Amino acid sequence: MNVTIYARLSLDQHGDELGVQRQEEECRAFAAARGWTVREVIADNDISATSGKVRPGFERLLVSKPDAILCWHTDRLIRKTEDLERVIALGVNVHAIHAGHLDLSTPAGRAVARTVTAWATYEGEQKALRQKASNLQAAKAGLPHRAGIRPFGYADDFVTVVEEEAEAIRKGAEMILQGETLAAVARLWTGLGLLAPRSSSGKAKGEANGWGVGGVKKVLISPRYIAQATYHGEIVAEGSWPAILDEATHYALVAALTNPKRFTGGARTGSAPQTLLAGLATCSKCGEAVRGGMYRGTPVYRCGQKHVRVPRELADKRAGNAVLARLAFPDLLGQILAAQGSQADDSAALHNEAKTLRERMDGLAVAYASGHITLSQMTAGTEAIRERLEEVESKLSGITGLPPVDPVTGLAGLIESWPDSPLPIRRAWVKFLLSIEMHPNGYKKAKNMTVDDYMTVGWHHVEEE
Repeated sequence: MNVTIYARLSLDQHGDELGVQRQEEECRAFAAARGWTVREVIADNDISATSGKVRPGFERLLVSKPDAILCWHTDRLIRKTEDLERVIALGVNVHAIHAGHLDLSTPAGRAVARTVTAWATYEGEQKALRQKASNLQAAKAGLPHRAGIRPFGYADDFVTVVEEEAEAIRKGAEMILQGETLAAVARLWTGLGLLAPRSSSGKAKGEANGWGVGGVKKVLISPRYIAQATYHGEIVAEGSWPAILDEATHYALVAALTNPKRFTGGARTGSAPQTLLAGLATCSKCGEAVRGGMYRGTPVYRCGQKHVRVPRELADKRAGNAVLARLAFPDLLGQILAAQGSQADDSAALHNEAKTLRERMDGLAVAYASGHITLSQMTAGTEAIRERLEEVESKLSGITGLPPVDPVTGLAGLIESWPDSPLPIRRAWVKFLLSIEMHPNGYKKAKNMTVDDYMTVGWHHVEEE
């Protein structure tokens, strides 16, 4: 007799398919002992038979017209009555190593099969209810949800912090709150080799997929990282594991990343610049602002009319050196301080309003953490306050046009950390200090062009602003 072996495993935590391999080995031994010929082996790995998801292997089994089906147990093949009816329609018998023989060729055999499947369905539903109750109880006790693969940032016990991953989470949070994109954080984590546990499970490091923006966002807004136990997305208790982020940072991330104005699909309405000089430098021929692009495999800046194609690496280095040179001038700090002092009378009310708005946002975060408001209320309230705060800060910046300066490290700290400073900060200083024009190549070959052929850089002076 020819048989088709069907194997299935609901959850493969390590992605190694060892569970279905063990089922196949036992089925082959069972068939060999009876002199049966194995025609084909079909498997569904890491797929539940009760979740409602399509099982590709099961569908292929049904269309393969098997002479007979051999499985490790009948619950590997069928867990729902509708699946049984589809198998019955094949008109073949089912042999199970640990559940006997289902004779689907007779009315009595089909009745037995339907009864067995009905009880299997009942037990599956009861198990689901028990599991839900157990999960809720564990969450209310502040215990981590341990189903599946470990979360990023924590070890296999779901409690011990993996410091290298935790530091990457903190750095990612800092980047988002400084205006960087989710894609930038994804590139950082992938570049560090700190892959999502599920993406790297069962694969060699070089074979694993990198982070996507969806995965990064899911991590950064998860209450797990402030040690909050949740059930179906609702916070139900303080967690019994160490936090990686503080609550203020977490709720600031939630407010930023759940902002409905943030691009999440559909028509793009604008995005944060991804290059240092896009939108800041201009073309000397047409006056249009340049943007990032590619030319023959090289990243360049170019205008819409394609008058200029300036190598991006060369332009960024030239602009960065010009900023650092201007920052090093001893007169600059005095001029900045004078400008800041001259705006005191005009901006005192705005500073007070900005302080009040920030305190209100902090109050929303505390209210949500205490369970007094829902996440949607906190997000909506934060968004309304943030819009007003952005207006106030825009007015403050407009008085002197000054980018932010760290009050502790000052200009010296900015110079020292320039290469690693977030892109929005570096762009702000380029805009404040420099005027940049980029030039057509004048039909010169690239190897004969100097940096001055490509671009002209001028300094703004504070007293002239």
